Amino acid sequence: MDEFTRFLENTPAISGDAKEAARTRLLLAMREPSPTPPAIAPVRRKPRLAWRLALAASVALAIGAGSWMVRGADQPATIPVSGVRDLGDKAARSAETDPYKITPSPGRWLYVKQTIAPLRKEPEPEVDRDKRVTLETWHSLDGKQTALDDGRGKLVIHEAGPGITGADLARAPVTPEQMIARIGASVDATPATEFDDADATREERIFQTVSRLLRDQPLVADVRAALFRALPAIQGVSVKQDAIDAAGRHGVAFVYTGASERYEIIVSAQDYRFLGTYGESVAERTFDLPGGATRTVKAGTPLVWTARMTAKVVDKPGDQL
Repeated sequence: MDEFTRFLENTPAISGDAKEAARTRLLLAMREPSPTPPAIAPVRRKPRLAWRLALAASVALAIGAGSWMVRGADQPATIPVSGVRDLGDKAARSAETDPYKITPSPGRWLYVKQTIAPLRKEPEPEVDRDKRVTLETWHSLDGKQTALDDGRGKLVIHEAGPGITGADLARAPVTPEQMIARIGASVDATPATEFDDADATREERIFQTVSRLLRDQPLVADVRAALFRALPAIQGVSVKQDAIDAAGRHGVAFVYTGASERYEIIVSAQDYRFLGTYGESVAERTFDLPGGATRTVKAGTPLVWTARMTAKVVDKPGDQL
């Protein structure tokens, strides 16, 4: 986990109750995968958890935002990989030598700062390609607690909900096969909530759980390496040779394409460290919105876009160094 920026300018005033609800949705979004339903016809559903992450951030953690156009001409050239297994091996070797160190230490926290694209118009699911907001969170190294600003300058610590943690994955043996087995067991044992897509495939949920773990959880180096080596073992995962994170950095991505959406886990094209995530619709779908309204999302609509900018171990929530 490595370095982050920017937050919001056009958020309407909201009530304290709305802020509290937004914080709750944010925590749910950070903990749980956002699986993709394999429906091919337009279906009405609640907005996905990935969209809730951007929505909750935009209403609960406003810090100021501005335009951030992605430029490609001045970016370093990408380094092609031969396939998803090659990418997994390169990313794993990078994780094994990454200076970002996690040593299980009771009482210490992982500070994560990331750049995300906020919702274009809440509560609709599309994110704004031209705006960026900064999200800062703290995660206990045992994976049991998360802290974030309550929107009024006060840090609030929440107990983690159900779902597998980095500490769970760090138990020996730490192998790609064990990563898939443990995450799969967690997916099987975690009941779908009202925000989940009940018909999502198991492979989609495993891929999204890996994405969440890499983005938010404190992970020791061998767990990160094993997760990258596990991604090629998930049926349906492929490679995108030129992907771009929310900070405009070019990289290579592990990709899972479902019937309705595509997800990317992006790593650097130079040193293969984790950069961020991207998701967009690949088929038209209709969603229910609060108040009885509906929203049709067309293919190609961006739904989530993130870039991890900073991650470091600190003594307590609120620390940044």
